[in-house]
Amino acid sequence: MYVALSIRAAALVVLCALLTPQLQAADSLESRLLETLLSPQSSDEEWQRAAEAFRELPADAAIRALYPEIAKGVPNGMSYTAYNCSDPGRDRHVGGWGRYCVTGWLWCQTILCGRKYANLSKTLLELWAQPQSVYGQSVLLSALDYYAWVPEADDPVRTLFRDSEANIGLRAQAAGCLLRHFGTKYQRDVIQFALFSSREIRDVLFRQLAAPSNTRISGADPAVVRMGFWLMFEELAENEDRFAHRRAGASYYGAFLSANALATYLGEGFTPDYRLPKYQGEEGKELWYRDTTENALSWWLKNKERYAN
Repeated sequence: MYVALSIRAAALVVLCALLTPQLQAADSLESRLLETLLSPQSSDEEWQRAAEAFRELPADAAIRALYPEIAKGVPNGMSYTAYNCSDPGRDRHVGGWGRYCVTGWLWCQTILCGRKYANLSKTLLELWAQPQSVYGQSVLLSALDYYAWVPEADDPVRTLFRDSEANIGLRAQAAGCLLRHFGTKYQRDVIQFALFSSREIRDVLFRQLAAPSNTRISGADPAVVRMGFWLMFEELAENEDRFAHRRAGASYYGAFLSANALATYLGEGFTPDYRLPKYQGEEGKELWYRDTTENALSWWLKNKERYAN
């Protein structure tokens, strides 16, 4: 019995030793400040003091404190447009959305200010390696992509993009990131991925492939041109019945977006001068969308053989 008690006592000592750092972290200054900032019960004075103190924290400590909260994602899986976060001092009182809005605001402030922090990328990559949500990984990827890119990020981002078991939205985000930082190096892979993805993802990646920053490096890639016209044809086909019966909601706007992007990508004049009198007003605007689309279609019929392969 004594031996059993000794074993249990030793186990408790080990358990306490393991839990102590976690308990200390939970009660750290940054955790206490964050809880004050996220609580709707905090007075305005308490909230302002906590906000000022949080801004003074080392970037590493602030990011690590915020990440578990921001990784929870959008409340109840609702779309971002369900509530428009704008003023953290006011947003914190909104049920369901308060914590999300304030956390997002603090995260953006910390990342922007943390750009001066030499180890920002290292901190983000260390968090990347820990268990996380899809939303949490997306937030880390955005931070690395736009504010803290380093060569060491290439391998984990490339691995995510090529992981067929990974979330498809994350893979598309990783594809865009690789295009921005490596130009044509991964362009063939991104195009292949886009061609076998949903129209929504194809549309997003087409706009990134056709962006001027990418075009300056790659020129007009026939595969990107075909993708753009495919998107335009899909949009027209989806609206064909509405056009035929003059139903509400029938518009060339979706097809116009692809046609306009193609005009820029190809250096062609598909888009007429919107300042012309016939394009004024709501009906004029719809005519402008239609004429742009028809100009693109006419060009394609004359030039499609050049982009067949």
